[in-house]
Amino acid sequence: MRELEGRVAVVTGAASGIGEALAHELARRGARLLLLDVAEERLAQVARGLGATAMPCDVRSTEDVRAAADRVAGWDDPPALLFVNAGVASVGPALTAPEDDVRWVFDVNVLGTMRVARAFAPAMMEAGSGGICFTASVAGLLGAPGMPVYSASKHAVVGFADALRVELLASGVTVTTLCPGFVRTGLHAATRYHEAGFARFLEAAPDWLALRPEGVARAAVDATLEGSPQLAMGWERHAVGFSRRWPRLYARTASALGRRLGLVSGR
Repeated sequence: MRELEGRVAVVTGAASGIGEALAHELARRGARLLLLDVAEERLAQVARGLGATAMPCDVRSTEDVRAAADRVAGWDDPPALLFVNAGVASVGPALTAPEDDVRWVFDVNVLGTMRVARAFAPAMMEAGSGGICFTASVAGLLGAPGMPVYSASKHAVVGFADALRVELLASGVTVTTLCPGFVRTGLHAATRYHEAGFARFLEAAPDWLALRPEGVARAAVDATLEGSPQLAMGWERHAVGFSRRWPRLYARTASALGRRLGLVSGR
């Protein structure tokens, strides 16, 4: 399992959750790591434990992202793997999401994703190899009740990744979209709740509903190395085909489930 021995891998959002799990999995496989996150202290702890290079980076800042890419440019080799994983969420009904929350989520999840890709991909293209993995979500493949802003942002990530995959096809750089269902991660700490019930639901959700970050990371690294276009994980992925084949039935079913869980108003 040392197929990445000495090869460069970059992970954004590496201080917690899927990003931290990716860092551990890549280190286990021998990669030379550049770990990026806005949570500077926690990032430093993760990096020290893995012997990795840590660099504070807010993906909302073009200057931060460019500086990170310049840091790697000074290394002997370009990134073999790039995991564009940094993300935040806003939870609450579609019609009451504060506009500031919407802008915040899209600046991180969508524009941040584009900034990272634009900064790092050219060196990979010049090398004629490598894999980029974008962390999206099952919520980027169907409408997620109670998380409309997050869902919209992840739909944008899926669309961007799909288009980039086609554009980079001849370059030798592959693009993988990671679409996990509910994962028990630190994302709740980077989530804005605009109805208290939503926060209570996510905090109380049973563990059996959730994927483990370690399993997601392991599968994501494998999929990226294989150049797989998309990896959907979790029981929620089964709802994607259902929603497309029977959209009205899906809407009724999701609405009923959302009301039962307190995610959708019964009014």
